[in-house]
Amino acid sequence: MSNSLVQLWLYNDWANNLLIEKMKQDAERIPAGCLRLLSHIMNAQLIWLYRLNGEKPPVGVWDEHSLLTCEQYHQLASSGFTEKVYADECKIMEIVNYANTKNEQFQNSFGDILLHVFNHGTYHRAQIAVEMRRNGLDPINTDYISFVRT
Repeated sequence: MSNSLVQLWLYNDWANNLLIEKMKQDAERIPAGCLRLLSHIMNAQLIWLYRLNGEKPPVGVWDEHSLLTCEQYHQLASSGFTEKVYADECKIMEIVNYANTKNEQFQNSFGDILLHVFNHGTYHRAQIAVEMRRNGLDPINTDYISFVRT
């Protein structure tokens, strides 16, 4: 797979792990909205992973989970996406047919789906940071540049 997709996956995985650890440290003070958004990130990762495998996803887009379940879902998605990003380079242009949550049919390239998943996580982690700050908590820094500095 392209070096960029591998790098974005490694970043996404790192950022999710950091966020989960931060939320575990501040578990009693984490606003419910943060856990709802983390659940959404994990759901989306699983949904897309299952779509890429041609399977029915086990979760809904906005299902809410405990922090422990989010961590377990992240580990499951991490394992699955690790396998996907190291796939053959030809796979990147492969067209994937899938149905969205409204059962509408779509086709997108394998690579575009991976980019979407990684970008989606970044977007919602930023929302979690805002919500944490709004509630008097210091959010964790999950900027890409912080990842590449480690």
